[in-house]
Amino acid sequence: MAVILLTASTLWAKTTRPPETTEENDLKYWTKAVASRVKVTGYAQAGYTATIPEEGKSTNTFDMKRAVLMVAANITPEFYAFFMHEFKTKDMQEYYLEYRPSKEFRIRFGQSKIEYSMENPISPTVLESIGPMSQGVGWLCGGDPLTGNPSGRDMGLMIYGDLIKGKIHYVLEAVNGGTINTSDRDNKKNLIAKLEIKPVPNFKLSASGQLGYCTAVTNSLYNTSVVEGQTYKQNRYAAGFEWKSKATGNDYHKNRCVTLRSEILGGKDGDCNSFGIYAATSIPVYKGLDIVAMADYMNYNTDNGLKKTNLMAGLQYWIFKKCRLQAQYTYSLRSDAMKAIQGNNQSIIQTQIQVAF
Repeated sequence: MAVILLTASTLWAKTTRPPETTEENDLKYWTKAVASRVKVTGYAQAGYTATIPEEGKSTNTFDMKRAVLMVAANITPEFYAFFMHEFKTKDMQEYYLEYRPSKEFRIRFGQSKIEYSMENPISPTVLESIGPMSQGVGWLCGGDPLTGNPSGRDMGLMIYGDLIKGKIHYVLEAVNGGTINTSDRDNKKNLIAKLEIKPVPNFKLSASGQLGYCTAVTNSLYNTSVVEGQTYKQNRYAAGFEWKSKATGNDYHKNRCVTLRSEILGGKDGDCNSFGIYAATSIPVYKGLDIVAMADYMNYNTDNGLKKTNLMAGLQYWIFKKCRLQAQYTYSLRSDAMKAIQGNNQSIIQTQIQVAF
C-alpha cells in the first residue's frame, strides 16, 4: 500500500509541475552555451626589488608587476574572441576577433602583441627573467620614450597560419604604429612580417622585421635626431633560434625541459641606429626547481655608444603549472655615455611570486 501511495504521489507531482517557459529554456540554453564556450584565466606577479649602484644611494621596494584577467570565447568553431585587462596600469591591453577557417590561414583584427621578434609574443608567465623581456625586445617593440608603448602591443590586422604540419609559421601584420588604445597619429601603417621554421620538432629558427613610421610622443635623451610631434621612419629586424631538450610540450611543472633562446635585433629610428643581442636559458635541476640565466646586451644609439649589458642568474621553483617562486641577481654594466643617462653600474636583487589560474 505504501508503495502504491508513493508511486501515485510521484506521478501526481510530475503531472502537476508547471511546464518550463520559453524564457527558462532560453536561459538554460544560453547558460550552457556560455559555459562551454567562454574561458576565464588570469595571473598576478608581485615581488621585491633591491637596486644597489656602485656609487650613490641604494633603493628597495615591494612591487606589483602585473595583475591580469583574460577572457577567451569560442563563439563558433571558426570565430574566436579574446579580451585582456591589466589592473595595475588600468588598461584594456588586448581585444580582438579571429576568423579561423583553417590552421593554414587565420585572420585577426584588434589589439594584441605585435609579432616582431620571437620573444615579444611570449607570455611573462613563462619567460625566464623577472624583467621580464630582454632590453632589445622591450625597447624595439615600443618601450623607447619616442613611441611610449611599453606593452609591445598595437592595433591592426593580422594574417597568420601554420604550414607543412606546423613546420612553418608565418605572420603578416599591418598596425597603427603607436601607443595602445589610441588612433593612428600619422595615418601611416607599420608592416610587420615573421617567418619561423622548425626543421626538427624541438628546434625553431625565427626571422622578423618591421617597416613603418611613428610620431614621437615626447623627446628622448637616447635619440636627439627626433623631436616631439615629429613623424619619423621606424624600421626593425630580428633573427634568432629556440631549442628545447624535449620535442613534446612543456607544462612548467611536471614535464619541464631545458630551453635555450637567443636573438639579434636592430632598429633605425630617424637617424638613430640601435642593436641588441641576448641569450636566455632555463635548466631543470630537481623536481620543480630550475636554474635560469640571461646575458643581454643593448646599444641604444650606436653613434653615441649608449651601451648596457645585463648579466642575470637565478632560481625558479614551479609550485603548480604556471605558479612559481623566483629569485634572481642581475649585474648591469653601462658605458660612460649610458651612465650619464641611467647612472652607474649596479646590482639588482629581485624576488617574485607568480600565481595563475
